[in-house]
Amino acid sequence: MSTRPSAAKPRQPAAVTRSAIFDAARELFGEAGFDAVGIRAVAARAGVDAALVIRHFGSKERLFLETMTVDLPAIQVMQGPLDGMGRAIVEHVVCLPSTRTGALAVTALAALFRASDRDEVRRNLRATIDEVFARPLVRRLTGGDAEVRAHLVAAQLGGLLTSVHVVRDPVLLAAGPQVLVARYGDAVQRLIDP
Repeated sequence: MSTRPSAAKPRQPAAVTRSAIFDAARELFGEAGFDAVGIRAVAARAGVDAALVIRHFGSKERLFLETMTVDLPAIQVMQGPLDGMGRAIVEHVVCLPSTRTGALAVTALAALFRASDRDEVRRNLRATIDEVFARPLVRRLTGGDAEVRAHLVAAQLGGLLTSVHVVRDPVLLAAGPQVLVARYGDAVQRLIDP
């Protein structure tokens, strides 16, 4: 009795494999963080061999950084009028999870903050906050200390992002968005105004 070799599973295109790995990693890292997720877990969730994860992304850290990108869609606010920008940008930060893009950004941000003991992650996080908040203001603020003020605004907004969306400070959450926008927005505005 002859046995026929079993048919090999058809290979899927590399782009499909990469996308499956990306989606699985984004979910797992978002749920559990960098330390709790291994390459094998990502591969299992994606339905691929662990070697393919490394082939497509190089390392666990590079996979993490690529999937945990923070898209803070603040460009419209940062390009808006400087008068009242403090409240506008704080409202944007406080209300981020109200959109799918914002919710993904908050998940990625939380994962990045939890893994910020790694140099590459810390550099990535700093670059994101700089690119979104500080750099747009440096070009627009006046005065000899414009760069320092722009970076202080970025630091305040990074602290607010962390307190509200990562550690979920119960006092701030209970205060409500209107209180945070008024109080914190006015503090940010003092840095924006010359």
